[in-house]
Amino acid sequence: MDTHETAHHPNEALINTYWKLVTLDGAPVVTHENFREAHLVLHQEASRLAGATGCNTLMGSYLMENDRIAFGQIASTKMACPAPQMKTERNFLAALKQVTAWSVDGSKLVLGDDSEPLAAFEAVHLY
Repeated sequence: MDTHETAHHPNEALINTYWKLVTLDGAPVVTHENFREAHLVLHQEASRLAGATGCNTLMGSYLMENDRIAFGQIASTKMACPAPQMKTERNFLAALKQVTAWSVDGSKLVLGDDSEPLAAFEAVHLY
């Protein structure tokens, strides 16, 4: 009889959750001081996407059906930032254009294409 029970945490909702970007193309994402962390929120209303790239604010739309997702018309503000943040921004925006699938496991969200994960996020509760 197994007495070591692991606590089961329910999956976070994909929609209306603040998702902090933690890895991009397999590499950890570093939030730099005085910059907003890279994140996204998928709002239910009007299938609207909002967030930040680690440098600029991003906004756009998404289309979801079951475990499939696609992002469309993503725009961002155009503030210049130091090279590391600009690289994260470029890679984040490029990854969102390639995403076709999503999965949530507890407080983790993975966005990927049909062959590999492109970006991983962690749910953050804003109180």
